[in-house]
Amino acid sequence: MSRASRPEHPRPTVVIVIAPDERSAEISIEGHRQIVTGQVPRETRRAALDVATGYAARIGRPVLVDARDANGFWRLVATPDGVVQAADTVEPGRPQTPAAPGEKRRDRRGRALLITGAAVLALVLIVGAGALTLRLLPETPAASETDDPAEAAAPLPEPAPPGFARTSVFDTEVAPGTEPRVSRDGGLLAVIAPGDQLHLYDAEGERRWAVDLPVETGESLGVPRIVRYGGGPAVVLETADALLFWGEEGGAPDRVELPDDAVAQYAGASVLVRTDEEDFVPVDGELHEVEISGEGASMLAEDERVLAAVVNGPWAWVDPDGDSTEVHAQRPEGAGEMDRVLTALREYVIVLWRAAGGDGSYLAFHDSQDGAVVAAVEVDAADLEDAGYASGPIGTRAASYGPTVLDLESGEGSVVPGFEAEIAVGDQVFGTLDGRAVAVRADGTVTELPPGAEQPRGLLGDNAIVVHDDHLYAIPPQ
Repeated sequence: MSRASRPEHPRPTVVIVIAPDERSAEISIEGHRQIVTGQVPRETRRAALDVATGYAARIGRPVLVDARDANGFWRLVATPDGVVQAADTVEPGRPQTPAAPGEKRRDRRGRALLITGAAVLALVLIVGAGALTLRLLPETPAASETDDPAEAAAPLPEPAPPGFARTSVFDTEVAPGTEPRVSRDGGLLAVIAPGDQLHLYDAEGERRWAVDLPVETGESLGVPRIVRYGGGPAVVLETADALLFWGEEGGAPDRVELPDDAVAQYAGASVLVRTDEEDFVPVDGELHEVEISGEGASMLAEDERVLAAVVNGPWAWVDPDGDSTEVHAQRPEGAGEMDRVLTALREYVIVLWRAAGGDGSYLAFHDSQDGAVVAAVEVDAADLEDAGYASGPIGTRAASYGPTVLDLESGEGSVVPGFEAEIAVGDQVFGTLDGRAVAVRADGTVTELPPGAEQPRGLLGDNAIVVHDDHLYAIPPQ
């Protein structure tokens, strides 16, 4: 059966259901059920994923893992060599599914792949020798359009998140159950509008173009994302059998056909396409294979290159021609030997280092191009065991991995025990702490969101993007 005819299940599937007390899990494989248990939630999740990877090893091919607990749903891919990672997205929130006709949602935050608290499952990114590393259209203007944003300002219907004013400089309607996406540099905004239309806005709130979607909103897999393609920014939408790319000027999209067993990943600047045994990057309307040699595992893509990493050692950038550039991580101040590479997200490779001459560890964000230390903080390695594979908390000014929050400009950071990050916006990282919605800065300052406030979806220019009742607002800083 093809990917198109069976978009939700392109592979054999393992269903994992975690009990409410997280002391047991039911695993269903090919109609057979079994129960695993654990003394603590982490042990239960590990045992469940061991069953999934064992099944993948037995049949000799990756399998989909539909994982559920009392708080949500996550889709993963388990491979025969013990690797488990996100199946189709790494953005924060819950599963992205279209709302029923007329239904409105107040909490639409995408999917969360966080391994924190009771809500999630452990993700395995890299496997070392015998050890697992867990981290797992009719043209209409924007609603408020004027040369002077101050004149366009209108009250926000609900309280604003910390750091932003309760006014909007522009607003527009979005299709129910969909998520807007802001480019990493804050220059572009993509939204699906009512009527199955895709709109692209610039940082000033001016609409660049609007096109009719070639598929209905409910037929797409996930949300439109802004990535690099063809040497510049593009909006990509994944369907059951293809990737559709629209450039900055709009028009007809480039269509890149996907193999039946393909999984598209968005952890880097560009789309990485993986099958059971191969890695690809989209180039000029087709997939170009990138061969990863040795022990390395593909992590993310940037333009036509793929970053491949091993659990302990240098990483490499590999292109379709087979050219490879090895990158060695620089040692952070106070650190001794490298413990392991945890993951790679956006422009960074995240590495755990042992402290020099004693107990303790350092978490460091390294520039993926040259290995330089961008930011580092002293941590207890045990606090990172439940850290998640999510790109939302990796911003351009602030970033979070596990309970750490780091300033990517000053290089400093702090540890906020219990913090579960969801998205970085400006110099704040938004998430939850002890069940409360909060914003955290790199110095450890925690600010609780007012009742009714939504966490931002991103930063468009200087303005945060928030959504209330299927209406998008760009709100200025205070």
